[in-house]
Amino acid sequence: MLQPNALIVALLLFITQIASAQSDTKVDNKKFNEAVKLADDKAFGEAIQLFSEILENDPQNIPALYNIGNCYLNTSDGPDTAIVYFQEAYDLLQEDEKIGDVGVDIQLSIGKSHQYLLEHEKAITEYEELIAILPAEDELLRLEALREIEVCENAIELMQSPVTLKVKNLGPTINSKYDDHSPMISADQSMLFFTSRRASSYSELLFDGQYAERIYSSSKDEAEWKKAKSLQELFNKPGHEAGVALSAQATELIIYRHDVDGANLYVSSYDGSTWSEPVKMRSPINSKYEETHATATADKKTLYFTSNRPGGLGGYDIYRVRELPNGELGKAENMAAFNTPYDEETPVLHPNGKVMYFSSEGHNSMGQFDIFYSVMDDEGNWGPVQNMGYPINTPDDDFFFVPTTTPNIAYYASARYDDNYGGSDLYLIEYEEPEINRLAVIKGCINATDDAPIENVDIKVTRQGENEVIGHYKPHPGTGKYILILEADGKYNIEYSGEGFDGQSKTIDVTREMTYKSTSQTSNLDDVMMIDAAEPEPEATESESMYDTSDGIPYYTVQILSLKKPITTYDIFVDLEHEQITEYKCNDGFYRYSYGAFKGFKAALKGKDKVLQTGLWLDSFVRNIEQYNNLTEDTPAE
Repeated sequence: MLQPNALIVALLLFITQIASAQSDTKVDNKKFNEAVKLADDKAFGEAIQLFSEILENDPQNIPALYNIGNCYLNTSDGPDTAIVYFQEAYDLLQEDEKIGDVGVDIQLSIGKSHQYLLEHEKAITEYEELIAILPAEDELLRLEALREIEVCENAIELMQSPVTLKVKNLGPTINSKYDDHSPMISADQSMLFFTSRRASSYSELLFDGQYAERIYSSSKDEAEWKKAKSLQELFNKPGHEAGVALSAQATELIIYRHDVDGANLYVSSYDGSTWSEPVKMRSPINSKYEETHATATADKKTLYFTSNRPGGLGGYDIYRVRELPNGELGKAENMAAFNTPYDEETPVLHPNGKVMYFSSEGHNSMGQFDIFYSVMDDEGNWGPVQNMGYPINTPDDDFFFVPTTTPNIAYYASARYDDNYGGSDLYLIEYEEPEINRLAVIKGCINATDDAPIENVDIKVTRQGENEVIGHYKPHPGTGKYILILEADGKYNIEYSGEGFDGQSKTIDVTREMTYKSTSQTSNLDDVMMIDAAEPEPEATESESMYDTSDGIPYYTVQILSLKKPITTYDIFVDLEHEQITEYKCNDGFYRYSYGAFKGFKAALKGKDKVLQTGLWLDSFVRNIEQYNNLTEDTPAE
């Protein structure tokens, strides 16, 4: 939604003086300031009520008229009412005031209101009249008005060829009377994650009448979504906690949160029953500036993210970071193919890895943020940026468009439809099928003899008769499950290899019948048994410096507790060997306690089972021991 123009804050005293001079009724400054604060906190309904009370006693109060207009402009059905108030405020100005800062700002707001009402010719007329009266030195305002005219012309052109849409609200098991947004869907479309501002015991009520953002998930019961549940284990901090990206198997979740360094991206992993404590993503992904959204390729070797760091083309830009052969991250590259002098946000990579969807205020936007896409060619270059079209895009903010493996099915959030439950709701949209290849989602599972760890097992896919690798995949280290996303009408070779294992291979013919014709169809491969050709590694109980991961298999531990103060006795760890308990004094002020050091994820899951059998530490989770390096100042004390 359009935010109240910052100009009104700077001119508050000035226009209050105008109103006082033109009205015999004393301005209620206390109530006015309270209403302005509510509007600033996005509590527009409450602000409208206070501004209305002021106008009942003082109908010619220009600041109140202007501000209530801005409040209505920020509600889904209020632009027509906003115009009435803006016009009243403008008509009350003296002729010389109409070409001043206040008059110009009101004219811009009137034009924006016409845009929201899809009255683009009227908006263009408003902007042209404004340009005609602007002093020659007001070049920035002239450029702003010219850009709005360009945006209106974009909208007129896009609306001449609307996209055919079928829109379905996901229903009351998902949506609430509060804002529900940022959908994330697993590759097989069986798991849905999203962010909600609904009431819960894990979020605090904020000034705008909604609650802090929290992450929710739901799974499908046949064709219907089950009642969404909050991911309680992630909520150990006050303030907003929003999900921005989900892995294909729904086992890794990228989270946006504020910390002492500002807005940063974190990642949490699912061990089969519990989500881990989120870990801050490495530099150069995070910086001292704001990082807000991210999306990754299926092999997790390339990450795209948004940041407002210096050196970009606009405010927020999309960047790319690639993993180097040695496991380190390369430099952050500005994606000039996507970015403009305006803001770019919410990048979402299609499951095929070749189509990028993102929102932008630039390009040929029809107003505010629009959703765009770009297609990668065979040489890895991103093609021209295309607008998704109307009515997917509108003159209001449109973003976080989430495609699926079904070519013409996507999820997104909107407050514009009549069947919404309140605020923004999550919707499934079906649109005209684009010219991209159909995809098949294929599930499989890897087992290993002697329960050997499978962390370094690699799944490589090539087309029959070709040597070029078209996909690298990894199984979940605990369950062995994996998902392949392959184009239809092709035969593929699948090779399974890893240090310490005998290689395995199989072929698969992906037909169009295997591609998504509904939102619940997947294909399954027979389980693969990896033959362990090496001696099994014993569990480690030595200090972290003794852990040898040169074979590519990490050591894991089971985190049990996170406390602000250290415990005085290990006697609380009932039925657990005290020598297996490690205390970490962490930089964030917490003391973390973990159990054991296990070679491989499967061994760690057995350790977790032992912890759970005590009946005391039911929210314990498996964690890579190396993660504690970034959390501690000194070598952990045992």
